[in-house]
Amino acid sequence: MRAMTLNADLGEDESMARTRALLGLVDLANIACGGHAGTAASMYLVIERARAEGVKVGAHPGLAGEFGRGEADVTPEALALLLVQQVGGFAAMCRTAGAKLHHVKLHGALYHAVERSSTLAQVYVETIGGIFPRTAIVAQAGGRVVATARTAGVRALAEVFAERGYRPDGSLVPRGEPGDLILDPREVASRVPGLRGDTICVHADSPNALRIARAVRRVIDGDRSRPRAGRAG
Repeated sequence: MRAMTLNADLGEDESMARTRALLGLVDLANIACGGHAGTAASMYLVIERARAEGVKVGAHPGLAGEFGRGEADVTPEALALLLVQQVGGFAAMCRTAGAKLHHVKLHGALYHAVERSSTLAQVYVETIGGIFPRTAIVAQAGGRVVATARTAGVRALAEVFAERGYRPDGSLVPRGEPGDLILDPREVASRVPGLRGDTICVHADSPNALRIARAVRRVIDGDRSRPRAGRAG
């Protein structure tokens, strides 16, 4: 199958044991920046551990309240300020830990809000491209943000989800609705060859997250002698 990287949202109040285990499986770590989850201490610890594991680190900004998964009532100006604050702070933490900011991936409601609004998508891409050059944006495969970023010359990684259900139109089944999560690692693994994107996400807070990540890793690697796609350069 086409090479894809494996990514996980981390530093979201999961146990450090789970963080360490997932860092041993993934190529990209999306680390909470203190908005929906995370503290300065947790950011530093996860960044430092990811650097030691050779995992590329990314900022995972989100809205406060409801774990960042409620309605995203955000103006373009508020989105730009949130990005400057959370990604800026994360980038400074990376420098302190001797790591490089590789990418940005929005969390929860913000992730979907920029897909629905062309104005928010444009602000998102312009803010990251203008203030954090050479930083990739991770966004929904086939979505508005990936297209906007690539048009603007900002690197974008198209993301698919291992354990989330998809609707026929390609959108995700909203959390809380039937079919939103797929918890059987074997079923998740069987879906991977049919997914089209640059990187595939496993959520650290999903039940069976470690078993699912191991199953997806095996499918991505195929021949286990090959190096991980995201760590080759």
